[in-house]
Amino acid sequence: MTPDEKADISRALIKLTLERYPRVFLACSFGKDSRVLVDLATSVKPDVEICGIDTGYEFKETLEFANELIEKRNLNFKWLRPTPEDVKRIDEYYGDSFIKDDQYKCCEMKIPAINNVIGGYDAWITGLRRDETEFRKNTGLIEQGKIVKVNPIAFWNHDDIWTYIKDHKLEYHPLYDKGYPSLGCEPCTKEGKNQSGGGRQGKFERAGRFTGTGNQGQECGLHTMV
Repeated sequence: MTPDEKADISRALIKLTLERYPRVFLACSFGKDSRVLVDLATSVKPDVEICGIDTGYEFKETLEFANELIEKRNLNFKWLRPTPEDVKRIDEYYGDSFIKDDQYKCCEMKIPAINNVIGGYDAWITGLRRDETEFRKNTGLIEQGKIVKVNPIAFWNHDDIWTYIKDHKLEYHPLYDKGYPSLGCEPCTKEGKNQSGGGRQGKFERAGRFTGTGNQGQECGLHTMV
């Protein structure tokens, strides 16, 4: 199956989701998978609601790329952030450490940021892929959590993503060309050249994530708790 054939299936699932559920948002990190997902979803519904989580620790390159893409593509976008009370509580708990209980502080900020709003929706659309990690290998196209989670590109692989980006001439996050194979917040994301050979290679794709914890190369906790 070609990336374009996979794209047709993904668009059909997005269309079905938007028809079935009245309150839906698309989760966007501005990484490569989100970039493809945004392109697919806006081709179905140009004003689809798109949300990103700003933990307060994003790469400046992420915020710059986000602002450029939002303006250029006229995206219906909003940032989700933890409340000041959430930030104070988490800061006090972590103290001088940035890692506690095997979790980065920036990752901890994501949970209240999304939990504060998710009850107002019926479903969310994510860019999870099965080939990214062991945890994600059984990702379903539709899953039930606090709300319905729809994963339209779950069956795509790393090469499909980059082929689609290239073939459709999509703008993408500049840090991929600097050796980051996977992108998150700045504190919990490291370059992955030694593990993957560069940001455009697929091997050990998330190797640079969450170093110094038992979750290295795996999950921040967002998709295990929502």
